[in-house]
Amino acid sequence: MDIQIFSNLISKYVKEGSVPTTFEGSAKLFDNEVVKKFLPAGDITALLKTFDDILAVISLEDAKKRDGQLHKLNKDLLTKTFIFADTLSALDLAYYVILYNWMSKLNDKERFVFCNITRWFNLVQNQTPIVNVQPLVVISTTPPPPEKKEEKKPAAGAATATASADKKEENKKEKKPQQPKVVEPPKPEDISRFEIRVGKIVECKKHENADSLYVEKIDLGEAAPRQIVSGLVKFIPLETMIGHRVLVLCNLKPSNLKSVRSEGMVLCASNDDHTQVEFVEPPADAKIGERVMFDQYPGEFDKVLKKETVDAVLGCLSSNADKVATYKGDPFKTSAGSCFCKTISNGPIK
Repeated sequence: MDIQIFSNLISKYVKEGSVPTTFEGSAKLFDNEVVKKFLPAGDITALLKTFDDILAVISLEDAKKRDGQLHKLNKDLLTKTFIFADTLSALDLAYYVILYNWMSKLNDKERFVFCNITRWFNLVQNQTPIVNVQPLVVISTTPPPPEKKEEKKPAAGAATATASADKKEENKKEKKPQQPKVVEPPKPEDISRFEIRVGKIVECKKHENADSLYVEKIDLGEAAPRQIVSGLVKFIPLETMIGHRVLVLCNLKPSNLKSVRSEGMVLCASNDDHTQVEFVEPPADAKIGERVMFDQYPGEFDKVLKKETVDAVLGCLSSNADKVATYKGDPFKTSAGSCFCKTISNGPIK
């Protein structure tokens, strides 16, 4: 483990005390007073064992032994934003240091196999204090295309024999009349076309070119946080943005807002005169990245929404009298229950 890099990182978060200068095992490392100040509250015994197990194999050429431990970590990160729940800690910094060289050597296909580790690693390396310590590993957020399987070509003699047999068989059969093509009816303009997912704001800053806009990084369970621009400066203080769980419309066509790319829209409710705006929120136990569903409108979402579909559907979103978010009265639902607004009832959502 590169203790110098770890010490540089931990000193960005804990300003007082003596950082570790030598690595004599994880027990001593995590017992250091500076490190302990940046450890999460809770039982981290299992995570320390996983750390030791990965540290023991991360440099091995034997991929079977190495990847077995990494797959365990990848599975564990499926439902977590950071190594320990939803908060960055010294555990993330330590895991980041021991995985840095491994991650930097992977290709896109290999990173996709460990997609949860890749998503976590990219989130950690983009934290502002960390960017200035280690060079960024360039990570693509687009899944690699599936491999094309090559069709086996028959031997020349076999091909000739097969072709002759096929021709004779074809001559025996009468040509069947062509069936008319079945024209599928157009999709209904309803909420099933929307890809709405549960997310969490992990970074937020004011737009450099527009005083009324925020630029957010939102964790949606993808390989990297998604960048979204929102006009919420007048309504929601910056200090309350980070850590907020939100709903994101993910299949809008990406756009540039004042020269900054935005890849989606955070759904919010407002009162009638638009003097109050607040997030539509998922239940606390909803999983990051899960899709919001509607009982009366099942179906697959569009890859990219057309403007006319967006306009038609957004006009039918609102909170009801109980402050539950609905589409034409049908609640927004997650595996943990319905989505809601904190204070706004009977207000439009968009």
